[in-house]
Amino acid sequence: MSEKAVIGSPTPAAGSQEIVTGRARYCPDLQIPGTLVGKLLYAPCPAARILGIDVQAARRLHGVHAVLTAADVPGENTFVYTYPPDQPLLAADQVRYRGDALAAVAAEDEATARQALALIRVEYQALPGIFDPLQAMQPGAAQVWPGRSNIADHLVIEHGDLQAGFARADIILEHTYTTPRVEHAFLETESALAYLDDDGVMVVYASSQAAHRDRMQIARSLGIPENRVRVIQPYVGGAFGGKDEATVQIHAALLAQAAGRPVRIVRTREESILTHVKRHPVAIRLRTGATADGKLTAVHAVLTGDAGPYNNASREVMGFAAVTASGAYFTPNARLEAYTVYTNNPISGAMRGFGVPQAHFACEAQMDALAQALGLDPLEIRLRNGLETGMELPTGARVREGRGMQACLHKAAELCGWQERHALPRQPAPHLRRGFGLAALGFPIGMGRSVPDHAGATLQMAVDGSVILYTGAADMGQGTHTALAQIAAEALGVSIESVRLVRPDTEKTFDAGASVASRQTFVSGNAVLQAAAPIRQALLDTACEETGLPCELLSLHGGRLYAEGELLPLGVPELAARAWERSRRLHADGFYAMEYPEELPPGSYPYAPAVYAFGAQAAQVLVDIETGQVTVEKLIAVHDPGTVINPQGALGQIEGGCAMGFGYALMEELLVEGGEMLTSSLDSYLLPTAKDTPPIQAAAVEIPEPYGPFGAKGLGEPPVSITAPAILNAVRDATGARLTQIPLTPERVLWALENKSKKP
Repeated sequence: MSEKAVIGSPTPAAGSQEIVTGRARYCPDLQIPGTLVGKLLYAPCPAARILGIDVQAARRLHGVHAVLTAADVPGENTFVYTYPPDQPLLAADQVRYRGDALAAVAAEDEATARQALALIRVEYQALPGIFDPLQAMQPGAAQVWPGRSNIADHLVIEHGDLQAGFARADIILEHTYTTPRVEHAFLETESALAYLDDDGVMVVYASSQAAHRDRMQIARSLGIPENRVRVIQPYVGGAFGGKDEATVQIHAALLAQAAGRPVRIVRTREESILTHVKRHPVAIRLRTGATADGKLTAVHAVLTGDAGPYNNASREVMGFAAVTASGAYFTPNARLEAYTVYTNNPISGAMRGFGVPQAHFACEAQMDALAQALGLDPLEIRLRNGLETGMELPTGARVREGRGMQACLHKAAELCGWQERHALPRQPAPHLRRGFGLAALGFPIGMGRSVPDHAGATLQMAVDGSVILYTGAADMGQGTHTALAQIAAEALGVSIESVRLVRPDTEKTFDAGASVASRQTFVSGNAVLQAAAPIRQALLDTACEETGLPCELLSLHGGRLYAEGELLPLGVPELAARAWERSRRLHADGFYAMEYPEELPPGSYPYAPAVYAFGAQAAQVLVDIETGQVTVEKLIAVHDPGTVINPQGALGQIEGGCAMGFGYALMEELLVEGGEMLTSSLDSYLLPTAKDTPPIQAAAVEIPEPYGPFGAKGLGEPPVSITAPAILNAVRDATGARLTQIPLTPERVLWALENKSKKP
């Protein structure tokens, strides 16, 4: 019996019933008697020297149990996303952006905590800030870090002979593209609850993407061993990368340690927008050469990303942006550069797509510009250059499985009626223009070579055949826990109902790394397979003894035993009980590290990925040339995630990613002036609603990945990455206006229409 019983079957998301009925418990829902309210004092300006902090009046206030400054942190006073760490938990000498925290208080109630913050006196000396990353790179610019360059990192990836590539080109185009700073806008703001248990262990419930890394950071700052810290992840109300780094969990633990009482911190929406990392605003200068028949000869990309004042994930995000700046296309000669620049603007970091949305926006807009200049169909130029299996990337890696690129393009073209699009009226009304756009994608899965990228998992089968799956992989709504339960059920031959999952808890679950880089289905899924293998073998060995049949003829599906497809009168519960009686193994740990067996040529990019998820999207739009308003009539999204574990979840991922990409294309922009946020709440920051979101037709092309669990790759981030360029290309097709900046606000569209002959 070869058909899968669980993999590929639509499965409701784990915990969905609890979520929709209100029974799911998030950090703010957790109740411990005697819990204090924690609050943080944030800087009133983006750049200043701290001359002194006086907290005595706050400490004397009745109802206040702890007031902390940098001097009171017993261990390391830094976050530790990357090394060397540079962002303080509590600023000691200098303010570098408006989100810097200067002090933390714990009080009996919210009002007392706020009153305590108001009593803290801080003496500042204003400093000149730097807010334009391009200006920050110039000699003589104000320095965010005195004595240190504002250029935090300059990555260069070179491949082939760039000059020779441009010399062979019949056409060379150069444009600069601009993407905005974007807010995550997760439903649940950052929160944590910390307390000392009866054994003196610091227990922290945190809305987080990486419980085990949180444990390391909390222990480091409290000055205690990691085994004296326990981090538990309750339900998480969205994250999208914004909860990848620790947020308030370290502060809550510090306050709980100082006060000797439980402490809860829940950021307000305004505090959340002020403090957590944003999607990087990036300027991308792209120079592309091609032959007359549309084959790429050379690409030179220079990406400049605004990191804000601290590195956080900026170096890594800009690295991913550089790696993917040539898109999903074979590029024989390339120079891909990424500048990570310090400013006094809000801090940037991980957000869904991790640099790929910015890079692919520019690349896909450039491909359409090339097609127009050469008189080629936008679909055809992509098919002529699309990556295929074995092709070498500018990083030096070769594409392990590349059939998805062409397959997704063909499927998207079919679903949107690309070849028949000209039959629709291009001017349905005097003030309306209709247009069509395409975009393609190659998205790296995992963190890349030379980076720790592994996961552990544990499976335990009871004598009745039921299973407990222990995983440290965070699920923020993306469906990781559902997929892992399905993988476990399929591997063990039981029903999905037989599997119960234990959520991340550093006391019970192994480290699975952060839920980032669309990696958890791949790495944790493989760890689950490793754990399932000995248990399944124990069941089959027992079945061999019971039936007298050789193991190779037997299989387990849906809790039943089969011999060459014929149902036998034995099920997993009976086999589990008899295996236990015979002292066979029904408990196992699994561990998997991302594999890169392919050798890289000398001089290659050392962190080069090899596993790529491909995709293609098509947009049909109407543009009102009198108002500049863009209406997306329909959006087609086809993605190759490898084998689809849960079709229901996969379609939800694609649709959700497209909705987020729609906002990126048309309305989302966190406006900052002089380091001050102008869109500091959800009243002023525009987000697409269900009413705004266009009809989305989602589809998956399943091309199994050789190293993935049951052939799966990942799907969390790819869908968000190419919606914006598909829409932009459709708007350019409708209007003939050259647009190079998102979001496509009515004002920008009108300006482009009025200045078609001018450089944007």
